Amino acid sequence: MRAVLALLVATAFAQPTAASQVRNFFAPEMDGARIDACLHTGACGKPAADAFCRAQGYDRAMIFQREGFASTRVIDSEKTCSGACTAFRQVKCFTTKSDIAGLYLE
Repeated sequence: MRAVLALLVATAFAQPTAASQVRNFFAPEMDGARIDACLHTGACGKPAADAFCRAQGYDRAMIFQREGFASTRVIDSEKTCSGACTAFRQVKCFTTKSDIAGLYLE
């Protein structure tokens, strides 16, 4: 019984685990324009933050903050907003992909 338990414990610690990566994007932009907090479908907040993170190579957004801004670009289209727009102030992205570590240096 001890041998089986020892083997299970050793196996659990020997298996590689996926490394997670987190990155904060402050005042995120794409192509020089601030990112709108809504998608072209009208879905706002988390869906737009997730789309931004996926475009950067991450899995999803962990947190996000919004603020008013004069002009923005919608992440999933070429549509823009001018005037009273809502942009992301911050988006914190997360992934379990281990190959992303060398892509984005701060």
